[in-house]
Parts: sequence; C-alpha cells; structure tokens
Amino acid sequence: MKKLKIISKDKDVKKVFSESEVMAILERMEDGIKVVAEGVIGVQRQLDGLTDEVHSFRDDMYSFRAETNARFEQIDARFERVEANQKITLDHLFCTDERFEAMEKELKEIKSELVRIGGRKFTSEETSSLSRRVEALERDMKKYQVFMKSNEASKAA
Repeated sequence: MKKLKIISKDKDVKKVFSESEVMAILERMEDGIKVVAEGVIGVQRQLDGLTDEVHSFRDDMYSFRAETNARFEQIDARFERVEANQKITLDHLFCTDERFEAMEKELKEIKSELVRIGGRKFTSEETSSLSRRVEALERDMKKYQVFMKSNEASKAA
C-alpha cells in the first residue's frame, strides 16, 4: 500500500486509491467482520450453555433446599418426641422415687411395730393390719416391676 501524505491537519489527504485497492481493503474488512461475527456467535452459544447450566444448578439447589428442610423437619419432630418421652420418663421416675420413699417409711413403721410387739403373740387385729400393709407393699413392688419391664422393652425397640 502506498503512503499517504497529510498536507495539513485542516485539509483532507490527497491521494486517490484505485478501485482494485479499495475492493481489496473492503474484502479484508469484510473477512475481519465475518471472523468477529463468528466469534460473537460462538460466545453467545457459550453464554446460552452457561445460562442453561446456571438454571439447572439453581433448580438443583432449590430441590436440595426443599429436601434438606423436609429432613430437618423430620429431625425436629423426632427431637420433640424424644423430649416428650424424656419428660414422661422423668415424671415416672420422680413418682417411683416418691413411692419408694413411702415404701421405706412404711417398712420402718412395720419394723418399729414388730419391735414394740416384741416376743408376745400377735392379736388378730395386729396380724390383719400387718398383712394388709405387707400386701400393699407387694402390690407396689409388682407395679414397679411391670413399669421396669415395659421401660426395658421400649428401650430395646
């Protein structure tokens, strides 16, 4: 290509290109534009693919979040049941402890009465009273045994 001369900044360049030179320049420019356009189309395809991946990832995240929330709700429900069972168990243990204290007191009273009676024969009223008290203690012991067996069975399950 020939060098152009600039006469001054205010004036146009004084050179005229031949038609073949202009056509060659335009063809090169057109080829460059085609390359750029093909690059833009390629980038657009990549962006479309990336957009699809982002949407798919977002959908997966929503699904994961829903599954995780459902799982946490199940875990919360289990903890609530465990806490409720723990409260029931503690209440039973507290009642059992109170009943054992009452049974111990009753046994002490029976022993005191036996010491008071000493070696003499029991009256029928004394025998009947002691029998009723011992039977009540035996019933309480059986209730406690049933409670303990049911508690062990629930722990095994």
